[in-house]
Amino acid sequence: MAKVNYEKAWQKLKEGMLESYANYEGQKRINKNMGIHKILEGAQISLASVLEDMDELDDTHEFSNLLDDMNREDK
Repeated sequence: MAKVNYEKAWQKLKEGMLESYANYEGQKRINKNMGIHKILEGAQISLASVLEDMDELDDTHEFSNLLDDMNREDK
């Protein structure tokens, strides 16, 4: 049985989730006038909740840093 590097797997999962969150935000802006934005918003809220928990568990601020960066881009 192959040895699993759980730290690497965790980081890869988190990176993918951070990228998905940022993509949802971009899609939400594009599809603002379509019904799709409600679906994306629900998925984004769920993903945000998990990412906040992951930040707390691994004692990083990657998700909050992403949110800060995204807020700066809006201005």
